[in-house]
Amino acid sequence: MNEDNNDKTPKNKDVEIKFTKPSQNGEIEFIEYEIDRFDYEGFEVVRREFFSKANCPAVTIKDGKVNFNVRAIRKLGECSHILIMINFKQKRLLVEPCDEDNKNALQWSKVDKNAKVVPRTITGRAFTALLYKDMNWHLDCTFKMLGTLLKSENERKFIFDLVNAERYLSISKPTEDNPKRRERVAYMPKTWEGSYGQSYEESKIPLVETFDGVPDGYVKIPVTPLPRKKPTSSKTNKTLDLFSENENTEEEKEDGTK
Repeated sequence: MNEDNNDKTPKNKDVEIKFTKPSQNGEIEFIEYEIDRFDYEGFEVVRREFFSKANCPAVTIKDGKVNFNVRAIRKLGECSHILIMINFKQKRLLVEPCDEDNKNALQWSKVDKNAKVVPRTITGRAFTALLYKDMNWHLDCTFKMLGTLLKSENERKFIFDLVNAERYLSISKPTEDNPKRRERVAYMPKTWEGSYGQSYEESKIPLVETFDGVPDGYVKIPVTPLPRKKPTSSKTNKTLDLFSENENTEEEKEDGTK
């Protein structure tokens, strides 16, 4: 006799288990299933950008300014200086902590009067002009990206996907009560149309394969300072230094927590 005919139970079949739980109105019946492995085929991992971004590490880029939020700063141990790197082929921006004396170091945080670490605006019109041109971004728009934290035993980095940058445009929406009112309009990337996110298998693919030095394809990008608008002293006739170390003096008033 064929043994296969005796065993009519299919392999890896879900096992249904019923149990009851007492309640104020009697007993409620529950059903659980024990499975060997769940099949994720056809499922998509919904993009976190579709939900509230209040507690997500993020960077905001607009003409001449780069702002990282306090969540990103805390995830990198509240370091004061970072390196910004770009992978032009993969369209990704990489951020890692660095020493203040590094020649490409950028200060992304500061300590406020209450002794708290807060974001600091990084000024760099040359950098944003180049980035907007390469990404074909509209100069009147602000772009925001959520970061993914990469960890190894001794290192932490943030990676931001430039292709998945959300676009924001401030347009005039005057009312009788407020003729100067403006409205912030959000736009999704074109690549998001027709899906909720990546497939489950795609979401498991690591963004960066190695921590050995700078990952392949990344180049360090120094943020060029803006020229000063006014000389420090009206009594001097010397030529103004266009690349002063104090190019961010006016930006110190901004904490980047918009």
